[in-house]
Parts: sequence; structure tokens; C-alpha cells
Amino acid sequence: MSAEQHYRVGQVAALTGVSIRTLHHYDSIGLLHPSERLHSGHRLYSSADLLKLQQILTLRYLGFELRQIGDLLHRTDFDVVASLRIQRGLVRDRVSELERIEASLNRLLDDRLAGGEWNWRVVTEASVAVQRGLEQKGTKMSDYYTPEQIRQHAGDLARGAHGGELRALERQWRELLSDVHLNLDLPPESAKAQELAARWAGIHERARPLLQSDEKLWKSLGRAHLDGQYDHIAEAGHAEDYAFIRRVHEAAAR
Repeated sequence: MSAEQHYRVGQVAALTGVSIRTLHHYDSIGLLHPSERLHSGHRLYSSADLLKLQQILTLRYLGFELRQIGDLLHRTDFDVVASLRIQRGLVRDRVSELERIEASLNRLLDDRLAGGEWNWRVVTEASVAVQRGLEQKGTKMSDYYTPEQIRQHAGDLARGAHGGELRALERQWRELLSDVHLNLDLPPESAKAQELAARWAGIHERARPLLQSDEKLWKSLGRAHLDGQYDHIAEAGHAEDYAFIRRVHEAAAR
């Protein structure tokens, strides 16, 4: 077995684009200590340190303060894989939101250039898109449960006062998912696709009040499915199912 690769601070800076000064700062505040120090005083970073640096940089991009990042990374129950999945989902949300803002601004500019006047309906649409983006920017990893926490909280609810109703809805949900799995190639504007989307919305409408006591669980379940965390389970909701329903809703809106 080959020895693990280690990197001096200058090499880490060259590999990642993070300045040496920043790396020294992260070390001084206890956020990212190099795994080893030579007698000469040189810092040596391991591959695990590079992974931790990636976590820090992504969490900084998502709006976390350094103190919050330190608290998160030093938790005993911190799960890197679960963290990366949630980060990926948040970044996807941010990209989608930015694309919607860009589309609204394009419509606003195109209308102005074509007609010489402002289309106030489009101005309003652009304002709504930007406001949604501001709200989305406040979304944090702490808004979601890890997969293990999802199982724990879902189990608690299933044993609670609404357990019977939730189990009945779960059976209907699995039946619906089976139908959706078999019809992903349907034209989104077709009557069958619209019927599946209506069933989908109906189950969500009935389930939402039963989960009001744990809003974080509701959001976490949705994120986990959208992020493909259940794609390996045949009878579960897959990312492609959610994408299909979204296309059906978009077709209905048109």
C-alpha cells in the first residue's frame, strides 16, 4: 500500500486557488489544521484535509459564517456524504433560481428594446423572481435532516396520533409511484400524465397537514427524493419521477 500523499501549504494553495494567507487563518482559528507539522515548522495537509477544505469552501459559498462551519464540521454526527448531497441540492436550487431570474430579466430587456416602453407586468415578474432568489439564498444545510434523522423522525410520526392516516397515504403514494415509473415517456400534456400529476398533488395536499408538526421533515423528504437519495429503492420516488411531474405541471401552465 502506497503512503498517503501530503501537501505543503503552497501546494494546497496552487491546487485549490485558496491563498496561503487564508489557509494560515483557517489554521489559526481551528477551522482547518494541517494533519502534520514538520520540525521545520512547515504544514503538511493530507487528502482528508483537502476534502475538509472543499466542505469549508462550499459552505462559505452557500452563505455560512466561519464559526457556523466550524460548529458543523466538528459535530460528532457529521456525515460528509450526507453533507455533500445536501450541498449539491442547494447549489442546484441556486442555479435554477438564477436561471429563472435571468429569463425574467431577458424578457424585461427584450420587451423594452422591442416596444420602447416598459412592460409593467414583466417588471413585476422580474421582481418576483428576484425576491424568490433572495428567499432561496437564506436556505441552509441546517434546514434539512440527514438520512438517518429522516428515518428517525418519520418513524416517530408513524407511531403518533396520525400514524394510521400516514400509512394509508404511504400505500397510495407507492401505488402512484408505480404508475409514474411505468409512464415516464408520456407526453406531459396528455390526459394520463395530467391525471398522474393530479393524484400526486392530492397526496401531497393530504400529507402536508399531517406533517405540520415537523416542517423540517417535510422539506428534508422532498430534498432527499429530488437529490436522488432513494433512486436505488425500486418502489421509492426517484429524481426522474419528480422531473416528470414538473414537466407535466409546466405543460398545464402553458
